[in-house]
Amino acid sequence: MIVLSACASDLPAPVVDSDGSSTGEPVCTPDEQLGLYERRIAPLLEDDRPSTCNQCHLAGIDLAVYLQPTPCETMACMVEQGIVDLSAPAHSVVLTWIDRATPSGGITEDTIAAEREAMLEWIELVAACEGRLCEPVDEPCGRPPDATDCEIPPVIDEPMSLDDPGDCSDLTLELVWREKVYSWRGRCFPCHFDSHDEVFDAAPPFIRTGDCNIGSLRTLHEVERAGYLDADEPMQSLLLLKPLDEALGGVEHGGGPKLHALDDPTYLDLAYFAQRWAECQ
Repeated sequence: MIVLSACASDLPAPVVDSDGSSTGEPVCTPDEQLGLYERRIAPLLEDDRPSTCNQCHLAGIDLAVYLQPTPCETMACMVEQGIVDLSAPAHSVVLTWIDRATPSGGITEDTIAAEREAMLEWIELVAACEGRLCEPVDEPCGRPPDATDCEIPPVIDEPMSLDDPGDCSDLTLELVWREKVYSWRGRCFPCHFDSHDEVFDAAPPFIRTGDCNIGSLRTLHEVERAGYLDADEPMQSLLLLKPLDEALGGVEHGGGPKLHALDDPTYLDLAYFAQRWAECQ
């Protein structure tokens, strides 16, 4: 796991051209990172300052909950919880949270843009230094990872209840996904869970576990990236067709059919989300 202190003595020095200008290579030194963190990142995580990071996300998630004693542990915790993706910094969930912020209470458009730029710069720096800056830690968030796992709701015989606001905001679509789709994830256990040790051939582990809100959001992003949703023909989305019995129009599924009727409450909820999502694209 990545943390941001403890740099090796033989880390590369800044690379400069003959005229003294930087070539853009990362400066992988403790002082460089600490300066960036204290100047641009730490203020975002303080809950007594107007910041996009203090605006609630899915019933109370904000970046202050990831703040740890050192920059090292803070980044490690954000990676552990899935809101930072060091393999694709620009696609990190934390950036989408900042993007959806709205100007109010001291937060301006310039504030939002500056905070996004700062967060991306920090993530890109850590990613570019490729683990040379930090030593691994066992519990980056200060507690065992499974302490944030949430229970899988029991399978019921009716669609999940939801007071859908009906708009197309990211927050609303994520709420609909969490209540109408992620709540049924137990029907996909264990083949598609990222937490299961056993490897299932051709069963992509797209269902993310851990904290309920973050696991739900990461799973939605995986489904979108994998193309399991069809904006043009939502009822032909693989999210619906893969688990559906082929006799009802489903497609081949390595784990066999999971949905044997078009009035199955799981199918109805998946279809509800697929159609809502398509309407908003």
